[in-house]
Amino acid sequence: GTWQFLAIRLLEPNQGESVVQDRIDDVESFYHLLLWMALRYTAHILDSEHLTSSLRENFDASYRDREGKPYIGTARIANMKSGHLIDEAHFANAGIESVLQGMQRALCERYTDPKVSFKNAPLPDVQERRQQAEKNKASGLKTLENSTWLPNLLDLVLDSNAIDWEANGGRVNHKLTKLSKFATSNLKRKTESGLHPEGSRKVSRKSGTTTPQDNRSGPN
Repeated sequence: GTWQFLAIRLLEPNQGESVVQDRIDDVESFYHLLLWMALRYTAHILDSEHLTSSLRENFDASYRDREGKPYIGTARIANMKSGHLIDEAHFANAGIESVLQGMQRALCERYTDPKVSFKNAPLPDVQERRQQAEKNKASGLKTLENSTWLPNLLDLVLDSNAIDWEANGGRVNHKLTKLSKFATSNLKRKTESGLHPEGSRKVSRKSGTTTPQDNRSGPN
């Protein structure tokens, strides 16, 4: 699992709690990979400088806590919640954009918290918005629990007569600009092994337990 495409919740501080990667995490990883591929190799309106910055901020930016553990920056979760990066890109191929938007609308509910977003807001209209946000969250999480949701979404988009997959369907090799030394400090591709110190992996093997990368059959 490439670090840049792992589910957000696997890369957030967890206060020492054990986090187990599940099926929905894998679906989210597919979303991140598809978004990266679409930004890098399909037609959209972002210029080279904007694209380079967006790719870095959304996929590569990270920080380390006092113990040296890496965590993602804030851009990826912000874009997951809002769908802003998809809207900003204006992908020329309607099919790709439709799939990304459909996935984002469901996956974003993993990270929304209406009680926090609308706390200390007693006004009636705000409370109505909170209630609607809670309904959206429940609906989104229920959708993600359905193992046929993503195949159904793909079938719906692929079978739609309103979408011309041939239009703007060719590969586009976008030129990326050179980043500053500070910006490139976090660009080295990281894998899950980077999230688990070598010592902890050795202890896990001796004890018979496993870490996520131990369960992988090989590199992606």
